[in-house]
Amino acid sequence: MALVIYVNNRTIEKRHVPYHRSLITDSEIEAVVATLRSGWLTAGPQTTAFEVAFSDLKAGLPCVAVNSCTAGLFLALRALDLQPGDEVITTPMTFVATANVVQHAGGEVVFADTAGNSMNISAEAVAERITPKTRAILPVHVGGNPCDMAALMEVAEAHRVEIIEDCAHAIEGEFAGRPLGSFGMAGAFSFYPTKNITTGEGGMVSCRDAEIAHRVRLLSRHGVDKGTYQRMEQEGEPLYDVVLPGYKCNMTDLQAAMGLAQLKRLGEMYLRRKEIFAKYEAAFQGLDMVDCIDRDVRGKSALHLYQLLLKPEVLVISRGKFIAEARELGVELSVNYTPIHLFSWYRSRFCAVPGAFPNAEYCGMNNISLPFYPAMSDLDVEYVILVISGLLNKYHR
Repeated sequence: MALVIYVNNRTIEKRHVPYHRSLITDSEIEAVVATLRSGWLTAGPQTTAFEVAFSDLKAGLPCVAVNSCTAGLFLALRALDLQPGDEVITTPMTFVATANVVQHAGGEVVFADTAGNSMNISAEAVAERITPKTRAILPVHVGGNPCDMAALMEVAEAHRVEIIEDCAHAIEGEFAGRPLGSFGMAGAFSFYPTKNITTGEGGMVSCRDAEIAHRVRLLSRHGVDKGTYQRMEQEGEPLYDVVLPGYKCNMTDLQAAMGLAQLKRLGEMYLRRKEIFAKYEAAFQGLDMVDCIDRDVRGKSALHLYQLLLKPEVLVISRGKFIAEARELGVELSVNYTPIHLFSWYRSRFCAVPGAFPNAEYCGMNNISLPFYPAMSDLDVEYVILVISGLLNKYHR
C-alpha cells in the first residue's frame, strides 16, 4: 500500500526522489561492452575519439582525457611549473579539491571572496589579493553558472598572470558566447557520476595550445613520450623515452566509450535540465523565505545545480533540520559547499577565522541543492516543489 502524506495543504502519495541518479541507457552499456570485447581497455582509440569530440565543444582547443577533474587541475598547475612561494588565487566556495591541488602542485592557496549571492569568485576581490607572487587565478563556475570572465581576464592581463578554469560543473557553459574552458591557459572538466555527463570517474583538460596539451599529456602518463596504444598497436615499437617525471592520470577506453555515448545525448539532457530549471524558478523565485542564485546575464549556464539560499531571518528552522525533514518526506537534498577555509586543516594552515569571506560564508551556511537531473520524471519535479515549498511555508516566521 502506498504511503500517503500531508504536504502544503495537500494529501499526496509519498515518493522517494534521490539527490541524483545518472541517466544511463542501452547506448552507454553497448559502447562499454563493445570496448570490453575489443580487447583494448586502457587509453586507446576510444579515448582519442572522446578527446576529439570534446574539442568540438570547446572551439577546437586541444583536449586531454584524464581520470578526474582533480587530476586535470593538478596537471594544468604542474604544467605551469609553480615554484615554492608562488600563489594561486581561488574561491573558498568550491569543493576542497580545487584548493588541495594547488598545494600538491607546489603553490600557495590564496582565497578571494565571492560576488554577492552568485556563489562565484569576485574579480574585485581577486584584484585585491594579487601580489608579486601571484602566478594564476583559478575561478570555479559553481553550479555551471559562469564567473565574470571579462573582469577576471582584465585582472589577469593587467598583472600578467594565468587563468586556469575549474569547469567541473560547466560542460555546456558559455560566457559572452565563448565556451567555458577556453579563456585561459587550461580548463578542467569533471565526468563524476553527478555531473552533466559521466564516465563513472574521469575528466578532461582543454588547453590553450598544442604545447600545453603536450605537456599535460606527458605529465598524465609518467612522462612517457608515446602512449601504449601508439607504440604497440599503431607503430609496433615497444621502446619509449621518459622526458620528465610524470604521474598516472590517464583515462581508459572503457570510460571514454561511455563518455562518447553520453556526449551524443548532451543536447537532449540539457533541454531536460532547462525544463526542470524553469519549473523550479517558477515555484521559488520571489518567495521571501529564500534567495535564488545570482546569474550573470552575459553567460549561458550549464545548469548543473539548482540551489536555494535559505533566509535564516525569515525561517524558524535550521538548515540541518530542513534537510532532515525533506529527507523524511522522501526528498534528498545536498549542500554545495561549505567554504574551504572553515575546514579544520585549512583553519590551522591559514589561520582563517569566520568572517574572513562574508559572502562565501553566508552562501555556505544557507545553501541547499535540490534534486536536479534529466532522469527526474515530471512527478518527481512536482513532488520536490511540493515538499520544499511546504516546508518553507510551514517554518515561515
